[in-house]
Amino acid sequence: MIRAKNEPFSDLNSKLRFRTKSSRQYDILPKHVKDAVFKHENNSKGIRSIPAGPHHLLLCIVISVAIYTVLAILEKSLPEPVTISNEHNHPDRFVAERARDHLVKLTSIGPRPVGSKENEILAVKLLLDEIKLIIKQADPSHKIEWDLQTVSGSFSLQFLDGMTNVYRNVQNIVVKIGPIQTSRHSLLINCHFDSVVDSPGASDDGASCAIMLELLRVISRLKMPLKNNIIFLFNGAEENMMQASHGFITQHQWASSIRAFINMEACGAGGKEILFQVGPNHPWLLEAYSDTVPYPLASSMAQEIFQSGIIPGDTDYRIFRDFGRVSGLDFAWSANGYVYHTKLDTVDKIPLGTFQRTGDNMLPLILKLVNSVQISDVEKYSTGNLVFFDFLGIFIVHWSEVLSDIINISVIIISLLVILYNASHTHVTGFSVKDYFKSCFKCSSLNILIWLTTLFTIAVLSLTVVMLDRRLSWFAQPAWLLFLYITPTILVPMVLLVLFGRKFLWGKKGTHYPQSLMYCISRDGNQLLYIMILLLCVLLRIRSGFAVALFVTSNTISIILQNTVLNNDYGYKVLWLHWGCMLVPFMLSAYMIQAALLLVVPIMGRSGSGNHAESVMSLITSAMFTLVFSFYNPLVLLLQKVYTVFSSLAVVLLVSFLVLVFTPLGFPYSGDPNNLAPQRFMIAHVERSFYGYNGSLRDHQNGLWIVNLDVNSPHSVIRHAPELMNARQISQEECDKELYCGLPYFIPVTTFIWKTHWIDTKPLDVDIPLSLNLTYRDYRLNDVQRLSFSANGPDHITFTLSLYDGITLKDWSLNSGEPLKGPLWNGRPTYFVYYSCANDIIPWDFWIDIVVPKTHVGPQIEIGLSGHRMHGPHQYTPELKKLFNQLPQWTTTTGWASAYKSYTL
Repeated sequence: MIRAKNEPFSDLNSKLRFRTKSSRQYDILPKHVKDAVFKHENNSKGIRSIPAGPHHLLLCIVISVAIYTVLAILEKSLPEPVTISNEHNHPDRFVAERARDHLVKLTSIGPRPVGSKENEILAVKLLLDEIKLIIKQADPSHKIEWDLQTVSGSFSLQFLDGMTNVYRNVQNIVVKIGPIQTSRHSLLINCHFDSVVDSPGASDDGASCAIMLELLRVISRLKMPLKNNIIFLFNGAEENMMQASHGFITQHQWASSIRAFINMEACGAGGKEILFQVGPNHPWLLEAYSDTVPYPLASSMAQEIFQSGIIPGDTDYRIFRDFGRVSGLDFAWSANGYVYHTKLDTVDKIPLGTFQRTGDNMLPLILKLVNSVQISDVEKYSTGNLVFFDFLGIFIVHWSEVLSDIINISVIIISLLVILYNASHTHVTGFSVKDYFKSCFKCSSLNILIWLTTLFTIAVLSLTVVMLDRRLSWFAQPAWLLFLYITPTILVPMVLLVLFGRKFLWGKKGTHYPQSLMYCISRDGNQLLYIMILLLCVLLRIRSGFAVALFVTSNTISIILQNTVLNNDYGYKVLWLHWGCMLVPFMLSAYMIQAALLLVVPIMGRSGSGNHAESVMSLITSAMFTLVFSFYNPLVLLLQKVYTVFSSLAVVLLVSFLVLVFTPLGFPYSGDPNNLAPQRFMIAHVERSFYGYNGSLRDHQNGLWIVNLDVNSPHSVIRHAPELMNARQISQEECDKELYCGLPYFIPVTTFIWKTHWIDTKPLDVDIPLSLNLTYRDYRLNDVQRLSFSANGPDHITFTLSLYDGITLKDWSLNSGEPLKGPLWNGRPTYFVYYSCANDIIPWDFWIDIVVPKTHVGPQIEIGLSGHRMHGPHQYTPELKKLFNQLPQWTTTTGWASAYKSYTL
């Protein structure tokens, strides 16, 4: 159609049925006519618009991926280590090589579970020998004392399903260094030298103890005396649910002098230590960290996530905080979590630069804290918490919660004012401020629907992956997360916004409004949604709201620059301006997301087969990237040939699925020493005996109990170990019939790891002495009966208790205070008790008081007693050894012999 001479463009627009649904409508026009239409339409509304080509947005996506990749590479950078040969050039510096040498000696002892000779004798002797040598060479300006504590006690722990922790004769090595003139104030530094079963415990937590030895050496040789004391605690029972730290903080003679603490832990091997818990209160602790450490890595967001219980783990930080009423800082390595708590946790997995980085951070921080005025009067400086995060590991940003509220509220007000300005300068006839805000709120609702639809789509994709039996492809190669779940997280919102945005906001009326207005409404509606989220963070005191505030602020700056510098030129310039304004929050969020994935991905390999890891990981990943990409989605409305972007992303997704299904590239595990991602197998050889109410043996079984630690267990290795074909899943019927499914759970995790398997075998070749004797029953006042027991068994015992209907537990000798309940079983409360004896095993005697109504007839309680041989020559049976030898090199194993006895009384 050709315009006649003097024919107005408005008539031509009408003839073409020009509806501005996308820039494709102009493709039928010659270039000179198309430019004229653009000029007329946009000038008539006070704006100028030159649609951007699709390559602009695709290039933005590519550059964003490249930036993320660079950040991931930089995350692995570590400082140059100081070695013994060149330490003379670095006086008073932490020497990484000497710390690693300490760790080599400690791990050469072997695994060090509590109660083993390796932990209770050899490790203690090694550490004491090193400490005595350091004391001998110390500068005379310091007073140094040491103590070997043997301690017994008990406490309740609301961790996992909840438990009562009872310990006997666990050990602590304690060293105190301070001024010659005794101070009443001390800073505590903590590590643990014990390890889990079968693991040499290099990173968890032998390396921290090795670093502490070197820190003690450096500090002891300083000429300047300390103003207060530093107590170095080498605790010998952390893996037993933090028993030794409890014994120290509640019973040691030096514990009362502690004013603050530093806890050093690991949930991975190497990398950078992150400060993920600080406080409670006492903002001066974080300020000291910010002022002194050369390589900061910290986040209050990490603290809120960890303390929410999402991550199934805990540290001695909880013990010092809850039982010692002391505030402190909690550090942990998180890289390479694949080897955590496995045989693969060896010295060679920890780069020398990691030792140096941690030492270089800890040394100035310790000296700052111990010599500060605050530690001498901690109550004076105890008020308030801080919002904090590091910027790409360069520096720490922190402010008080009060200032955080002021900043967040200011961001909210300024952002609302900018949106109000946009509403009053619409330049669209008949479109009022009220209409603008109404449309913005509609767009906010649309965004919520888009988020829900995106998450639903991601859930469907993950279920498709499960149906195709391609689960956990991202476990060994996290890049699969980008192709399978991040790509649709970008694609789906953009498609929905283009296809349904205009109709959702305006219906048929919207065909008369320019696409640039649709962009403004979408942009400001998204901003309004995040303003409401930020306001919610303020009201609920969520410190992680700083991330939302940063995005909202950057988006506000972008809007202001669009209105002023570009003068409402809604073309490719806006696209690149907005991308540039959002670069800082994108880099920060990508930095934090990378750290989160480093932690979470390996956890999915040990979180149990019943947790639907594929769906959980896909939704977590999509949710994390939704915040980032929500602020980019409106840009798609400025594109010409937008289908090019959609088709490009769709092709990436389709090709990824084809590669996943038809090639071995999605195999989830790796035994490559340079890229370890092993599948974990925890298997116990168990003898089970069940006794009836009359004391007779009602059932007896022997078998291998396979604790499924991921969704592919145990069928993933059946072709390597054919006997696993005989493995049967523990049924719900068995769990309904027997307390804790009649299985020797080592820790209370039935709500986390409930899907397990069993293979019948011949009896154990060694006897595990395990018995529970009711020594007497004492009838007391008010229907109370006291049942006294004597339990015999190995040095690790678990005791589970459930009471029949009508019976209540009034008291027991296991711990002071009200007995801590666990999950319900058949509608009845359960109680889980963990007992360990590190030395001099004797019978475990205790009593319980139960209230039994006079009308009650029949059984009163049900008890499960488990004994675990977790070290020594009888830890492995021939059946365990045979099975483990059959498994492929991309697996790692943990095993022991166990006995379980069930009693009804």
